[in-house]
Amino acid sequence: MVLRPSTGEILAVANSSHGFNTAFQGSLAPGSTMKVITASMLIEKGLADMDKKHPCPKYFSYGGWKFQNDKKFEIKDGTFKASFARSCNTAFISQAPELTDDDLTKQSQQVFGLGMNDWQIGVPTFDGSVPVQTAAPMGASLIGQGGVRMNPLNMASVSATVQSGVFHQPYLVSPEVDGRKLATASRTLSADTLAQLREMMSYTAAYGTAAEAMASVSGAKGAKTGSAEVDGQKKPNGWFTAYRGDLAAAGVVQKAGHGGSTAGPIVAELLKNGG
Repeated sequence: MVLRPSTGEILAVANSSHGFNTAFQGSLAPGSTMKVITASMLIEKGLADMDKKHPCPKYFSYGGWKFQNDKKFEIKDGTFKASFARSCNTAFISQAPELTDDDLTKQSQQVFGLGMNDWQIGVPTFDGSVPVQTAAPMGASLIGQGGVRMNPLNMASVSATVQSGVFHQPYLVSPEVDGRKLATASRTLSADTLAQLREMMSYTAAYGTAAEAMASVSGAKGAKTGSAEVDGQKKPNGWFTAYRGDLAAAGVVQKAGHGGSTAGPIVAELLKNGG
């Protein structure tokens, strides 16, 4: 899925040959790509700052569940930017006790236009879902698990919102054709929060989990990887969302493994050759 952040225009979309329109209508846990939204919320609430020390322990228990990082890594005395770039789960879940059950739902709806079921794309779509959850499922939702559901359209829009600074509802058919009223978000991120988010995504694209995939992409860029665990699957679904200039893109490769090495090269190639 490729969008133009300045307008929301959908430039390209593709699905595998299985017949289901996952790009528009899929409903899958987005894994750590959701941390873009969560990070924006934590920064706004004063619970994180990209340049300040932030906890990233091997484990963090919340609501009766024990959460851990990939391969049980930890970052000692690291910054929030470092935790974001390495996709540290516990850096996010450790802030759950400071949040209310509906904080992430509100952030997703009010800033990123998600979960309102009001997108007028021109074709049927699933507009994302970030339900209000409590205890451990709420903690899991902060890292794109639990009950959170997205598709490549939704996650491309998240990167587009970061790149442009404002949510522009994606559209396939121009609203000028039939007079449709496009959905809007009720507020934007502060200039400081937006600057931090862009810097963290840029750092991730240059030095973090997205660096290998984005190495050949030039210019102003940002990215976030994701690996979403699914019950019954041996390998997670690999997610990747990124932007370069006035292009934003996202993709998911199901049952494939880490997003940086599966969806990442696909998304990077689209950004590199998208004009």
